Amino acid sequence: MALLHVFLALKEEYELELFVAHYHHFLRKEAQEEALFVKREAERLGLPFILGASPVKTYASREKISLEAAGRELRYRFFERVAEEYGLNKIALAHQADDLAEEVLLRFIRGAGRRGLAGIPVKRGGLFIRPLLMISREEILTFLEEKGIPFVDDPSNRDPRFLRNKVRHLLIPFLERHFHKKVKECLKRTALLVAEEEEFLGCLALENLQKYGRLKGEAFHLSVRGLKNVPLALRRRIYLEALKAIGVPLFRVRLSHLEQIERLLLGKTRGDVDLPGGFLARREPGRLVFKPLISSTSSFALEIEGPGEYPLPWGGKLKVYFETSSRNIPNALSLDPQKASFPLRVRSPQPGDRIRVPGLEGSKKLKKIFWEKKLSHEARRLWPIIEKDGQIIAVANFVVAEGFLPSGPESLVLEFEGLPQ
Repeated sequence: MALLHVFLALKEEYELELFVAHYHHFLRKEAQEEALFVKREAERLGLPFILGASPVKTYASREKISLEAAGRELRYRFFERVAEEYGLNKIALAHQADDLAEEVLLRFIRGAGRRGLAGIPVKRGGLFIRPLLMISREEILTFLEEKGIPFVDDPSNRDPRFLRNKVRHLLIPFLERHFHKKVKECLKRTALLVAEEEEFLGCLALENLQKYGRLKGEAFHLSVRGLKNVPLALRRRIYLEALKAIGVPLFRVRLSHLEQIERLLLGKTRGDVDLPGGFLARREPGRLVFKPLISSTSSFALEIEGPGEYPLPWGGKLKVYFETSSRNIPNALSLDPQKASFPLRVRSPQPGDRIRVPGLEGSKKLKKIFWEKKLSHEARRLWPIIEKDGQIIAVANFVVAEGFLPSGPESLVLEFEGLPQ
């Protein structure tokens, strides 16, 4: 309420268009009345009111995270949707100096690194701002009283079951009484100093991210060789920036996740590293890949009875047609129409698959071809294989088996659109 009235006072001077957004967590019986209170105040002030709501406890249970983390994740998603839907360029949050001091202590207790000890940032990305972060709770209450501004006190702020409340009502008063009467001011100053250094480290991380990484679809690829030339502390920040770029909820990412990614980079562990929010990290030839978990698409087999278009299970498409010109067609195979006569079979790879490669004595494992072409694990699992009478006669995009290349003016073309990534 204090933040709202500060912006109302600045509205004309800065030509502000204000909206009021409130999120209902369904955690307390009083919460519904509080939402109505905010709605009534917004209407009294002539401002648009937007309400978001979700059963946070259910989400926390499903995602196996704390209530606090679940509430924060859902709340921020709501604010981001509101900004996008209404074309808003800033979301102002009312965190204040006492929140900052409490957050620094909480993160210290939980074993945070430098980034955590920076506490709550004054701004986050280009959207979120916290104009009251340097103002104490006492100053805010004085402002509310002097201006006669109504507000509601959240009773859960006094519940001793929450660690934050123990820090607020027990630890900080104890430190003020026995160690330093201005401990909150000291914590705030420390957080600001660390935040300034973290901002510099963040800029370095982004520079290196552009140098050694790239966003490819929904995945982020990082060069293994490039990362190994970067100091460990900076590498951790690069990991975070890459995860942020693909939508991983960073406030769920722990040091343990970064340590697992580091072991993956150095080859000290194999397999995928599960990341929060339905993402994974994977070591592939020459690169570290962060990507969303993809629901397993079962193996497939497709009967090709003649020319036409055939849908592929991951959303791609196969065009089959005859061609008499010698033009180069991307993502296409040209086969001898006499030897590769219909019906043909297009299927997913199977263990032990081999193909007779022209100019090579004997056959070659598809597994080795995929490795040489640096295909991702998902792509290897679904990459189209072409069969004729049980014999592999081609591998999409890569090779046509010995004896099946066109020998006359006409070719049978298999053109793939949207191959697996």
